[in-house]
Amino acid sequence: MKSFLLSVLLAATVDALPQTVSNAHAVRAQPHRRQNQIIPVIVGGPQDTFVPNSVVAAVGDIIQFQFSNGNHTVTQSTADAACAPMAGGVHSGHIPFVDGQTDVGTFNMPVASTNAMFLYCATGPHCQEGQVMVINAATAKQVADYTKLSQQTQKSTDGTNVVGGTAGKIALAAAAFIPAPPKDPAAGPPGPPPAAAPPAAPPAKSTAPAANQPPTIIGASPVGNQVAAETSIA
Repeated sequence: MKSFLLSVLLAATVDALPQTVSNAHAVRAQPHRRQNQIIPVIVGGPQDTFVPNSVVAAVGDIIQFQFSNGNHTVTQSTADAACAPMAGGVHSGHIPFVDGQTDVGTFNMPVASTNAMFLYCATGPHCQEGQVMVINAATAKQVADYTKLSQQTQKSTDGTNVVGGTAGKIALAAAAFIPAPPKDPAAGPPGPPPAAAPPAAPPAKSTAPAANQPPTIIGASPVGNQVAAETSIA
């Protein structure tokens, strides 16, 4: 009977102890996760760039591309085919910004994977000039390698339909950039370079008779000229 009572008391004591080990496992199984965020990226401006050109984002974050001066796109490519659209990849379409605008075009792209994502601008030669970026790059060198690859291409290929995000607008005051100063229309295009100075004229030849040379008498015979010369010397 005593053994039975001791067993019951021991079991009750164990059940009353705090479950420290189990709680620790529960904490490790459910780590703290930050809230999703909106990450702004500036497209274009005084230079044709993405700022920043490398972003680390979690699944559920939204990359908000804000389009500054010029006309630009956000178009996805593969790592080894820069400046050419990836099949089924993201494409924003062309979104311009002109002097005097009071709002800013945006393209909100939800992040669906933490794999590296390669983006470029398909407008004109912008990609060849280095307007590219990488989301969730494995290393900093991956960004440099993609930029170099884009500069080695001959031309860009545009995307087709808008896919992978939503176009919208925000007030200019809420944007993450200040537009480039408007161009002065009165200034006009730059003038031609100054004309080159004409070459210097060669020195004029002297027509005066040489010293001690007697003047030639027009119409006189060679003999007369010789006599005149001898007379002059004498």
